[in-house]
Amino acid sequence: MCASFCASTRILTTRGRVRVEKLRLGDQAITVSGATLPILWIGRRIYGRHFARLNPNSVPVIIKAGALADGVPSRDLCLSPLHNLHIDGVLIPAGQLVNGSSILTHAEMDPISYFHIELPQHAILLAEDTPAESYLDRGDRAKFVSASPNALSDGPPPSWAACAPIMRDGHGVDRVRARIALRAGLTPTDIMDRPQGGPLIGKVEWADHAVVSGWAWLPDYRNTPVVLEVLDRGELIAIAVADGFSAELRRAGIGDGRHAFHVDLPAPLDPRIPHRLVVRRAADGLALPGCPVELAPRHPSSALTQIDLTALVADADPAETRRVLDWLEEQVVKLNRILLAPQEILAPVIAPVRRTPVSIVAEPKPRRLKPSLAVQV
Repeated sequence: MCASFCASTRILTTRGRVRVEKLRLGDQAITVSGATLPILWIGRRIYGRHFARLNPNSVPVIIKAGALADGVPSRDLCLSPLHNLHIDGVLIPAGQLVNGSSILTHAEMDPISYFHIELPQHAILLAEDTPAESYLDRGDRAKFVSASPNALSDGPPPSWAACAPIMRDGHGVDRVRARIALRAGLTPTDIMDRPQGGPLIGKVEWADHAVVSGWAWLPDYRNTPVVLEVLDRGELIAIAVADGFSAELRRAGIGDGRHAFHVDLPAPLDPRIPHRLVVRRAADGLALPGCPVELAPRHPSSALTQIDLTALVADADPAETRRVLDWLEEQVVKLNRILLAPQEILAPVIAPVRRTPVSIVAEPKPRRLKPSLAVQV
């Protein structure tokens, strides 16, 4: 999925801010430089929610109002995860900036209507006052239905050189993500000015489908908290700062003892599929000892698997079948909430995957930090 705006996204033109579905061929789009360029082609593609879930690159990303800067976006902006935003002079895919708070995925949108706006050249539009790229032809034009009868120009195709470097990872992207996290209140206000390098000591002490906790410490900067990222199968799902106090850490001589972290995941992990959790230093991607943590899928009971769902809807009309599917989805959400209830309630039923730590104190219990001296340089 290339540069795609969701329906209702407003694009700045000489006619004002116009919703993408209301744009016309020949409309003059105002670019970030202030120049105007005509819209040559508008493409459209529609996905159902269930189909999109099979392809993560089709699940929209929501950038909340003000997530990037004051008034940027001016209201919530919804686009495809591969749609590049123009930040700090480079293009960064929206999906790379997801932090589970101010930028997150929207898996419940149904249907998903994507629009593609082609200009005479690859350029930076203003979508909800946010710099975002126009359509960049990657050889996938035939996948989209033209939202207008004909392209405006019958001349040669536009030049498809990207108007700025595209960065999907690296230090520059990490800095942008850290700055966005700062705006979202996920990190202390002065964290960007504090050193984050050198040896990293710590451990992931606990991880399940709803919580990740442990500790992290920089011996070269004894009282500086570490900014951490939590990833699941390579996708960023949360940001944390190891600045929680632990008496055990203090007694062990780990700085001032304020180096613990406890992350309540923004959205509980799906227990039906496997997960691979990694907690790493945001500054350079160095993983904490104890990573990765593998969470195996939980299989339904044999009684549940014997239910013939096709028989339930065999004689139903399409509308009734849709109601049954919606009902089943509601039950899945309710069951997940039960499965992911607090551990003190379900501890006899649900046991998290954990690794046996080499601890300086007794074996840890859920949600209680017991540090171990695992060193990584």
